[in-house]
Amino acid sequence: MDQKRDLAILGFVIVGILAVFIFQNVQLSGYASRNAVTTLELEPDEYLFRIGERKVVDDIAITLIEVTNNNEAVIDVNGVRKSVNEYGVRVISNVQIESVTADSSGAILKIFNLEKKEKTCSDSDKGDIYSKGKCADRFYPDGVEDFCDFDNLKEYNCGYDTYIDEVHCLKQVVECSDGCGSGACVTK
Repeated sequence: MDQKRDLAILGFVIVGILAVFIFQNVQLSGYASRNAVTTLELEPDEYLFRIGERKVVDDIAITLIEVTNNNEAVIDVNGVRKSVNEYGVRVISNVQIESVTADSSGAILKIFNLEKKEKTCSDSDKGDIYSKGKCADRFYPDGVEDFCDFDNLKEYNCGYDTYIDEVHCLKQVVECSDGCGSGACVTK
């Protein structure tokens, strides 16, 4: 009889411990989900907008007015309101806006000022493989220098990139017939 009583007490203790453990985990998971912090890495020219938020990009005021039920972002660009489909592109007042993603809380928009007149790329050696050069663009604002990889020259010069539809520093691999040294093909 004492053995049955001891097993019953042990069973109640185990059930009690499990109940406390489950209750505490429910409480912790509730608090953890409310206190979770997420980070979001945006690509160049991408901006996170919340509904009603106004940002100034290249002296252009852009406001996300709303996101519709079918995830269209309604945008105000310097007083002109238009909508952009999710994953769509629209030009509003010479500003190209691409909707990367949109939901009821906001949108990530990629913004390009089409009137920006600044030079986008420069190459000091103008593509000359026999002199070391330095190419600068928005990806390499401090510039990237030509360099040797054994007898191959890694030559950076300005070129049109069809993938992103802009001119920027592109790398070419040049096989130097007489060798490569100090960031340029060697001449004999």
